[in-house]
Amino acid sequence: MNTNRIRAIIIFIAAAVALPPYIQAFDWPIQNGKALKNFGMNDKGQPERGILFAKEDSVFPADAGEVLFVSSYKKGGTYLQPLGNWMAIQHQDALIGIYSHLSDFAGPVQSSVADVSIPIAKTGSSGWAIGPQLQFSVYDRKTSGYVNPQLLINLIDTRPPVVRQTIFVGRDGQRIILGQTKSLRQGLYRVLVDAYDMADLFGNYQVAPYQFSLFINGSLQGQLDLDMISVREGKFHVNLRKGQRTDLIYQADGSYLIGEIQLSRGKVLCEIIVTDTAGNQKSQTYQINVE
Repeated sequence: MNTNRIRAIIIFIAAAVALPPYIQAFDWPIQNGKALKNFGMNDKGQPERGILFAKEDSVFPADAGEVLFVSSYKKGGTYLQPLGNWMAIQHQDALIGIYSHLSDFAGPVQSSVADVSIPIAKTGSSGWAIGPQLQFSVYDRKTSGYVNPQLLINLIDTRPPVVRQTIFVGRDGQRIILGQTKSLRQGLYRVLVDAYDMADLFGNYQVAPYQFSLFINGSLQGQLDLDMISVREGKFHVNLRKGQRTDLIYQADGSYLIGEIQLSRGKVLCEIIVTDTAGNQKSQTYQINVE
């Protein structure tokens, strides 16, 4: 096994260890459904906080638990709610499953959910929905943030992510696409990565990977984990360990800010490693001559 792959595996394991011990404890709320968007996806500079399934189908609880809240627009709501008809279920380890845009509930709502094989509702177009869909989010009371559901559910996936491009942005705002130039001036650069993931669950849709790592001459210089999104001091933050502001990380063109580097004269090897939640990885390297 080459050193690049060993290094990438170590990074992925370290990130997983930092998470609370509830990995792969849930079931998918829709059977054989396709996801249009996933957690952490960059939607024109805004982060997605759950998984959006687009299918007319039954909705199942991801795990057993206690029903905390049910909101039904049909029961006399005066204003249109963004989530439409939705339900919150307290699952294990202080995790709350939020099921939104439901068409209706499958019979009288019980105070507890014990059998995950019995549907709780059907997908719908309630709230700010454009068609039959389910918005599934997971909120962790312990960390006061939204958790990436793909870390809680076993996802069978053998396809690695795809790196579209890596962009260096200088202090003057000039954008330099790596691979299209072999030389740069020395100085401070912001490193943006445009990458996506694909799996059977997502059909032909391009969604967010899980982790971005930036190496310069073999040394880790930046890392972004799309594991949790929380609010701190009125701002959304991503990454449980580092707490990076989403308005700085998420770029309007769909790319992500991975880090800032100071380049000095000489030859530089830049390596980008992108990993998905199934552990598949894509490595992209660039040889740069810094003048």
